[in-house]
Parts: sequence; structure tokens; C-alpha cells
Amino acid sequence: MRKATEGSCIKTISETRPSNVTPFVLEGCWALDGLDQPMMRWLSKIAKRKHVAVADVIYEAIELFLAKWEAEAELETKIIKFPTSLKR
Repeated sequence: MRKATEGSCIKTISETRPSNVTPFVLEGCWALDGLDQPMMRWLSKIAKRKHVAVADVIYEAIELFLAKWEAEAELETKIIKFPTSLKR
């Protein structure tokens, strides 16, 4: 894989992609050639149900993932570790 930066976006170009995959970039930033057709249909279905663009569904999913990841990372700092008692 080869990566090239353009502005704030990173574009990934895969040299070995299946013949039935057409690469395209969503909003100039998101390379979607790694998403298969069932995943794109699922994203499209959600977008139509919410009356938003597919990009908005992807952004929302990323925001939810990052929020969960940050909450899990903060949890470790909130755990109080008590010293273990010595053998009696």
C-alpha cells in the first residue's frame, strides 16, 4: 500500500484490489474502496432512514467509536488500586 497526503486527508491506494471494486473517495477524504457492496448498501439504508448523506453516517460512526475509546481509556485512570495485604 502507498499513502499520499493531500491537505488534511490521507488517501490510501491499494495495488491489489479485486476487479469488482471501483475505488472512489468520499468528500475528498475518505477512500471507500475497502468497503464491500453489502456494507455500502447498509450505510446507504441508514442514511436514507435518517435523511442524511452516507458521509454523515460514517462521521457519526467514527465519533461514536472515538467517544467509546476515550471513555474506556479514562476508566483506567478512575480505578482506585488498593495495596494488596501481606500474607498473615
